[in-house]
Formats: sequence, structure tokens, C-alpha cells
Amino acid sequence: MKKINEYDQLRVEFTGDNTIILTDRQTDRQTDRQTALSLDEKINQSKDALILAAEMSKRYYDKPLIITYSGGKDSDVMLHLAEKYLLPDMFEVLNGHTTVDAPETVYHIREVFKRLNDKGIKTTIDYHKRADGTNTTMWNLIPEKYMPPTRIVRYCCSVLKESTTPNRICCVGVRAEESTGRKGRDIFSTRGGHIQGR
Repeated sequence: MKKINEYDQLRVEFTGDNTIILTDRQTDRQTDRQTALSLDEKINQSKDALILAAEMSKRYYDKPLIITYSGGKDSDVMLHLAEKYLLPDMFEVLNGHTTVDAPETVYHIREVFKRLNDKGIKTTIDYHKRADGTNTTMWNLIPEKYMPPTRIVRYCCSVLKESTTPNRICCVGVRAEESTGRKGRDIFSTRGGHIQGR
């Protein structure tokens, strides 16, 4: 069975064994092996990484693994895998409130967090309190940075999503397809460096 992607430059093939093959139409070259893994292989790789990260978090910090959660599709997949493969006391879920999410996203986060709390899983929404008592918001970051975030200058994630978890092990739902910088990341990485994890 073959389906064609809406992007003109890519040909997408879905094979019978759940393998996804992306081929560049101009060069007729397949993408790297990571994107050609079968769905089952990707799930197993993610499961193993989540379990290892949760064990490392417990061993080195004596705290549960943090699953960062934005309410988007990548976060929903990562959370689903954590719920499926980790015990409730092995992880907690953190949302970094960006102040620019659509109301539907905020409602979705609240519903998901209520469901998780009912299951005994700790959830936290970080509103980014500053030392002076004010909140960091996108609306006060833009004048501080002299411009809104762009594809090239992406300070919103580093300030509003990734800065709330010092000295903890976190799972951040990041896809290699989102940018060239993210494509080069290892399964495990630290801010400013990489840990050999593959």
C-alpha cells in the first residue's frame, strides 16, 4: 500500500509492516535510517529510553522523571507512552505556560491534567514567576528580545518551556524533523552538550 504525502518534495510509502519510508523526489534518496524505522521499532526505542530515563532520574536525583507537556500532538504521544510503560510514581508531568496557547489547547491541558491527577500522577503548571513577583510572558519577552520568536530565533522554548526544570531529568517531545539542530540530537542530551545514548 502506498500513500502520497501532500508535500511535493517528499514521497511517503507506508509498507505492510508499518515501516514509513520518506524519499526526496528531486534526489530520489531515502532519508536517514531513523525515519525509516518501523512504527513498532520507534515505539520500542521510545519505551526503552523512557524506562532508562526514569531509572536514571530515581537513581541520580531520587525524584521521578519529568514529562514536559505542551498539549500538542508530540506531547500527547510522549505522555501516552509514559502512561503505558511507566508506573505512576515513576514520572510527573510539567506544563510551561506560554501565555500564547490557543484557548482550546489550554482546555485540553486542564482536562489531561485532571485525568492524570485522578490517576495519582503529579502535574504542575509553571507560570514562570520572576524574583520580583511578576510572571515571564511572551508579551514581556518580545520587547526584551527586541523581536517575536521566529523559525531562526526560537527563544520561546528555552525561556518558557525548558528553563523550569533545573537539576532534573526531563523528557521533551522533540522530533528530528522539526529542525536541523534537533535532527542531530542524541536520544539523551544535556543543555550545552550531549550524553552518548545511542
